[in-house]
Amino acid sequence: MAANTTGHARTDQIRTGALADAAADFALEHLAPGGTFVTKAFQGGLETHLLTRLKQGFATVKHAKPPASRAESSEVYVVALGRKS
Repeated sequence: MAANTTGHARTDQIRTGALADAAADFALEHLAPGGTFVTKAFQGGLETHLLTRLKQGFATVKHAKPPASRAESSEVYVVALGRKS
């Protein structure tokens, strides 16, 4: 899934954040124990409550910026490993 982007940084952060929240809700409700959840986010656009929920529901939560991502891009990926039962 991807949020429609506008080119306006704040709007894009909000839309991407809302989509990440919805995906996290789904993962926390349906993902099997031990499962992994990955979502794209923009630096500065991650909501504290999303990270808190993921840290409560998963053994490990990390940020990753793949080498293929442009250096000037603010995109990051949140990787949540080991869904708790």
